[in-house]
Amino acid sequence: MACRRIRAAWWRGTAFAIALALPGPATFARAPQSADAPLALSPPFALSVEQLFAWEATGPLADAANVSRVPLAGRMVDPGPGPDPAARLDPKVRVLFAPDGMNNFGNYLARQPRFNLYTFTHWAQIDVLSWFAGTAGHNVMIPARPWVDTAHRNGVKVIGTAFFAPLAWGGSAKTLEAFLREEGEGRFPAADRLVEIARHYGFDGWLINQETDVSPELARRMARFVAYLTRIAPQGMEIHWYDAMLPDGRVQWQNAYNARNAPLLQDGATRVSDAMFLNYEWTPAGLRAGAALAEARGRDRYALFIGADLWPARRNAQQAFGNRSWLRGLREHGDGPALGSVALFAPNFNFNAGGEFGDFRANPRDAEAFYDGEARLFAGDDRNMAAGNSTDAMRTGAWEGIAALVPARSTIAKLPFETGFNTGHGLVDARDGRAVGGPWHDMARQDPLPSWQFAYSPAAPLRIGYDFQRAWQGGSSLRVAPRDALRSPAEVPLFLADLPIDARTGLSVVVIAASPGYALRLTMADGSESLHPLTAKGVWHERHWCLGRFAGKVVRRISLVIDRGHPKSLNLGKIAIRSSCSPAT
Repeated sequence: MACRRIRAAWWRGTAFAIALALPGPATFARAPQSADAPLALSPPFALSVEQLFAWEATGPLADAANVSRVPLAGRMVDPGPGPDPAARLDPKVRVLFAPDGMNNFGNYLARQPRFNLYTFTHWAQIDVLSWFAGTAGHNVMIPARPWVDTAHRNGVKVIGTAFFAPLAWGGSAKTLEAFLREEGEGRFPAADRLVEIARHYGFDGWLINQETDVSPELARRMARFVAYLTRIAPQGMEIHWYDAMLPDGRVQWQNAYNARNAPLLQDGATRVSDAMFLNYEWTPAGLRAGAALAEARGRDRYALFIGADLWPARRNAQQAFGNRSWLRGLREHGDGPALGSVALFAPNFNFNAGGEFGDFRANPRDAEAFYDGEARLFAGDDRNMAAGNSTDAMRTGAWEGIAALVPARSTIAKLPFETGFNTGHGLVDARDGRAVGGPWHDMARQDPLPSWQFAYSPAAPLRIGYDFQRAWQGGSSLRVAPRDALRSPAEVPLFLADLPIDARTGLSVVVIAASPGYALRLTMADGSESLHPLTAKGVWHERHWCLGRFAGKVVRRISLVIDRGHPKSLNLGKIAIRSSCSPAT
């Protein structure tokens, strides 16, 4: 993804080049894939323009193992205030999540014999995963099935990338000219092939990242190409344009939606693209003008994805936790609606930026720092999505967290529902609490994870996270550990749901509880509650309850509740709600 005035530099041995804030027009350079990457930068994950035209579903450039057959799940949005009654949420905002160099992090199709590979857990707070990658010679980047499978189970779309590099980093107008071959009545074979590839592999669209300076004639052809691609894309497929090339062919990032780049989203009555990813040096005034312009041209302001470049070394950008005010700049006023959607670029800082974020890529013992970086991005400096943290953050100048802007989404709307809190990798592979294998990683095996990671109210001295030393199924469990005595009972909301209960419905929970004082609470849509105490045992213990007395009701929230006093830690290994009931135990 091109940025502002930057030049390439190596950082801590990572497999991609990052940018330092230095004068002069430039962009991100792509480096060869590192030796520790799961697979090479090659088909089925990356294609040159020549390979794109040669691609066939049954040919040597395709791979049946990369086909996702998991449909995109429907989602519900938290209908109430969520766990934070003071939250200033905008349910219309969409969040795009774009790790920089997904080819380095996710190009595998089978289980990997390694724990410390990249994973992601906050699906409830994002809407689109952008498979961002590309080099001057590898222009079409195709998402990997394990990630598409898990994203779709969480109702999150996945889009691939068509990338054309800046001239300074090997890009060529000839490459783009070959890609934009036009036939007949405005037909573009490359667009037809992109749609065919997305449909074949089962993902949801494309980001067109065109950063090569070209002639005005070729730029006009590019605009026609994008409009054609958007027109032929089937329902549900999204075509995103990145704010780089202007209609006259020059690459000049506008950092706003304005009269210069507006025709690449909407040109009169022609819908050219479904969304535009705005570059990062925006101002609130520019966002306000852009939102007004989009609406004047008949487009929703939320089709504008406002870029946030989170890489810590880029200090004149949004910079994870170094710049704590940019999220507020997205709003019309202090607690008003947003001026667009949000595009989080380089959120992989927790994986390989080093420093305060640890070095999980090189050291599996840094897992806690890796997960903490992601939790902090979404929950804020206090790591709490509840207890009015957005209000406190505004007063103190702390980082609020993405969840201060967007409500949780959930796909948990039918039985059976089951989770073992497995994040998709582990130091061991467990079955019923017993290790059956060593270190592993497979995003396709990730369980449904909490809608809020993590929330607790009232504010309490709790430490919540994934435990890779104790797992019931897969590689992890959820651990809750009070740091001090609780002065009042605490609630830890876990899952937003819409689960109907009938006379046969049953609940099962597997825990290790070092002391009494814990219970699982089901809150119904009508406000009634079902409380299920969790027995204190020092080993994995499974309990069952029948829920027939709540027949006809709907489970809206699944929470953990903790009594006041001095409870010790608890590990949740499984929660299951099924259409079958075992006798209460």
